[in-house]
Amino acid sequence: MIGQRIKEIRNNNNLTQEELADGIISRTYLSLIEKGTVQPSTNVLVKLSKRLNCTVNDFMAEVSHFKYNNFEILREIGHYELKVDNEDYDVVKYFIDKEYELIEDVPLPDSGRIHLIYARYFKFKGNLKRTKLHTDKALEKLSTVAVNQHYVNAVLLKAELLMEDEAIDEAIDILEETVYLLTKFDELNISDIKLRFALVKCYIIFKQYYTAHRLIEDIHEISSRLSITYKKEELKKFEMLLLLKLERYKDVLELADSGETDIDIMRAYSLWQLDRVKEADQLLKAIPEPDKEFSSIPQIGSLYEELTGRLGGL
Repeated sequence: MIGQRIKEIRNNNNLTQEELADGIISRTYLSLIEKGTVQPSTNVLVKLSKRLNCTVNDFMAEVSHFKYNNFEILREIGHYELKVDNEDYDVVKYFIDKEYELIEDVPLPDSGRIHLIYARYFKFKGNLKRTKLHTDKALEKLSTVAVNQHYVNAVLLKAELLMEDEAIDEAIDILEETVYLLTKFDELNISDIKLRFALVKCYIIFKQYYTAHRLIEDIHEISSRLSITYKKEELKKFEMLLLLKLERYKDVLELADSGETDIDIMRAYSLWQLDRVKEADQLLKAIPEPDKEFSSIPQIGSLYEELTGRLGGL
């Protein structure tokens, strides 16, 4: 009871556990107090009450809103979803510190959204273990309702994690399954594009270039019907790469309207394949060596190396 009340008052003051505990006790010890695992001394309670601008007796009062409050927590969830969308991760620690996932009567879909916020936060922090844990929990809880944007976001994160583990076939399975589930709905939305975009990346890794290009054509059609664009420049690079792999070099040149390094490399490669060697060589000499770590096209390095090997002696 005391622990829950301390936690409630701390949240009302917008303090993290670290901020409340600083100079009084350790954050870990405060966490144990709030969970009811340990009983704090009177001296500790007095110091905590002073920092929280309340009395020790306030810690003994009934917990007023620790139970699930649909409107209040939903508002919090929506607020912090926007924060992670805007990559404003520093403030998300306040939400995580409230431990809403421990409240027993939170509806499963809302709990899934909570875990998805956690997963995205820990991915930014580089904590892979906790990212995977909360991603799986988000998927489990969000799968209890019809497919929606939150479930799709969880699927996309799961697929990204699988791709990083080189489990490409598993990533394709979960993405294709979600695309199929979305076909049951009459209206297209941005989710249809996001899922196909992720599949394009997977099929390129598998060297299934025709399938990946067909997906890009689907993305163009859906984008046109919805009058929206999604990752326009990155999509163009993938489309150029696929046209190149399908030996449609003239079509590559039609898309190559930028001086960006990756695009110029694919343009030079296509010129070379079309026996326009002099043009390809002149263009290649003006292109800086690509940074493989920052390029969105993982194959760009090998294309550049092949070009320099073929044209370097001219």
